[in-house]
Amino acid sequence: MKKICFFDIDGTLAIGKKITEENLMCLKKLKDQGVLTFICTGRAPFYAKSLFKNIVSGYICCNGRYIIYNDKKIHGEAFNNIELDQYLSVFKAINAHYFLVSDDGLFISNNNPYTNEIISTYGNDHVIKTFSSLPYYTFDLFYDSIDHRELIKNALKDKIIFNDHGGHGSGDCSTLGFDKGNAIIFCLNYFNIDKNHAFAFGDGLNDLPMFREVTNKIAMGNAVDTLKEQASYITTNVDEHGIKNGLISF
Repeated sequence: MKKICFFDIDGTLAIGKKITEENLMCLKKLKDQGVLTFICTGRAPFYAKSLFKNIVSGYICCNGRYIIYNDKKIHGEAFNNIELDQYLSVFKAINAHYFLVSDDGLFISNNNPYTNEIISTYGNDHVIKTFSSLPYYTFDLFYDSIDHRELIKNALKDKIIFNDHGGHGSGDCSTLGFDKGNAIIFCLNYFNIDKNHAFAFGDGLNDLPMFREVTNKIAMGNAVDTLKEQASYITTNVDEHGIKNGLISF
C-alpha cells in the first residue's frame, strides 16, 4: 500500500530558511522509496518551492488552500470577493498590518512597518506593487503588542486560527473553511490512500488540522503542548534529528 507523508516547514523541517542536510536527505530517501512526500505549510507556494524544489512530490501551501503535485497546481481555494472584503474591513478596524498571498506574489499593506523584513524573506520580485483583483489564498497578520495580538485573535476567532510566529510580531492564519486537514483529505482521495497510511509531522497550532485527518501524528519535541496532546508519537526537537528519529520510530 502506498504511503504519504506531510511535513510542516517552520519548527519542523527548518528554523527560518535553514534546513539541515539530514532533513533534506530524509525527504529524498522517502521519495526514492516511492513514498509520496508533501510539504504542508502556511507559507506561500513560491517560498516553499524555493526551499525544496524537486526533492518532494508536492506542496500544500497557504495552510491548505493551495496544493501542488509534480509542479502542477491541482487545487486552489481562493477567497471570494465578499470574504476578502470582510477580512480587509476587520484588518482596518483593528489596525492590523498584513500581506495577502497570491499564486506567485504577495501584496503588502500600505505603510506596513515590517515591509523590509517581508521583502528580505520572500524577495522583491514577488511583491505585488499595486492591489488588484488577483486570487488570494491566505494572509499573515502583524501585531505591535501582546494586547494587539489578542485583539486580532478575538476579532477573527470565528474565521481563523492565528498561528503566532513565536512572538516575533506576526502570525500566519489558517481559515476554518479550508485548512491543512481539508487539503490532506483532498490528497488522500486524489491518490486513493487510506488515512492509516498517512503520516503528519508538525509543531504548531496550525498543524492540528493535519493531525485531525491522519492516523500517524508525529509532534516535534519543540511542538506546542496542544499538538503534543494529540500526537501518536513525540519525537526529538527540530535541531536534534527530530525528523529522522520520527521516521525511524514508524
